[in-house]
Amino acid sequence: MNHAAPVRISAASRTARIRMVAVSVVGLLLLAGLIWFANPTSVLDVLRDADLGWIALALVVILMSTILGAMNSYLMAAPGPALRFRRFLCAYWVAWAFGQIVPGQVADLVGMSLFLRRRGLALPVAVGRLGVDKLISLFCTFLLSAGLVLIFSAPVARLAGLLGVGAAGALIVAYMVSTRWRGVAIVGTGLRAHLVNSMLEAHRVVATRPYAVITNALLTLVKLFAIGVCYWAVFHALRAAPGDLFEVTVTANSAGLIAYIPISANGVGTVEAGGMYLFGLHGVAAPIVVATYLVLRFANLVLAWIGAALVLLTGVWHREHGAK
Repeated sequence: MNHAAPVRISAASRTARIRMVAVSVVGLLLLAGLIWFANPTSVLDVLRDADLGWIALALVVILMSTILGAMNSYLMAAPGPALRFRRFLCAYWVAWAFGQIVPGQVADLVGMSLFLRRRGLALPVAVGRLGVDKLISLFCTFLLSAGLVLIFSAPVARLAGLLGVGAAGALIVAYMVSTRWRGVAIVGTGLRAHLVNSMLEAHRVVATRPYAVITNALLTLVKLFAIGVCYWAVFHALRAAPGDLFEVTVTANSAGLIAYIPISANGVGTVEAGGMYLFGLHGVAAPIVVATYLVLRFANLVLAWIGAALVLLTGVWHREHGAK
């Protein structure tokens, strides 16, 4: 009797899985600590009195901002007429769902790059094009965080705004320096070859498609303000007044920058801590801030995974009926 050989997991894969579990646990512990600090009873009281009409508005805007994000990625990926936006959106939605539980902000980039590779786009090309979209998003968020200097007088918040301006400038300098690397495409499948070829593809996109890059930046700003509308709506649902739409947009997106640091799954706990400090400067009580972040995090998870489940189930149905 033949027995299948056991599947061996490499040390690197095992370490990556352990790290993923660890940062997820750390994030959940941080979030639990913030809920405890804000008083769980007070948080529940705030949620119990929520205006569902405002929350419904936030849900609609989350869907709109997700579609905007997919449009931006599609614009930069330029996969060709063989891949229509509807199918691209489905893949983007699944990648968005996994990005809700994976540390850092690269899960969607990796997932979409692999999806595009299966559609005939070389992996370095896909990573380079989607990487431009990511960098534009990061650049715009850094620029928007400069608004902290205008909104707050607290030294820490103003320093964060100045650091945002500095980081945006550093991204431009880094890009300009990288263009001076007169590298050529490297043949092979190693990590170095992928990184170099992805960088060269990113340079080519910026140099040959400037109008697409400008359009992406403008749509990104619209998306960032849509995120601000989500927070603004939920704060209204919880009977809080943390400032006007511009102030809420700057504050929420600035706190969201912490999610780019892969120390928890999608910034769980760390983003809430940043938001608690910044919105606290607006005079918003800790239970309201925690409740706002819980509502939006839960809403993102539900919308992302319901959409992903529908996409995956529809794909299975089509495969089964297509095989008959």
